Amino acid sequence: MVSPSNHEGRGPRADKVRKFRVHAMVFLAALVVLIPLNFIVSPSNPWWMYLAFAWAVPLTAHWLYARDFIGAKR
Repeated sequence: MVSPSNHEGRGPRADKVRKFRVHAMVFLAALVVLIPLNFIVSPSNPWWMYLAFAWAVPLTAHWLYARDFIGAKR
């Protein structure tokens, strides 16, 4: 039996939630790299917080979309 590679049969909401989870994991992985880099390069200036906030805004919008709070066809 061959499993589908494009997650067929799960429904559109499950696919949106899966894509959000990937987005959130990339966000966290980037922060794991950027926070130590910030403290190595310029410890007196916490620039990683600006990047985290700037990325958190579209991440929040993506969460709202994945949970059908926005963009849902009603």
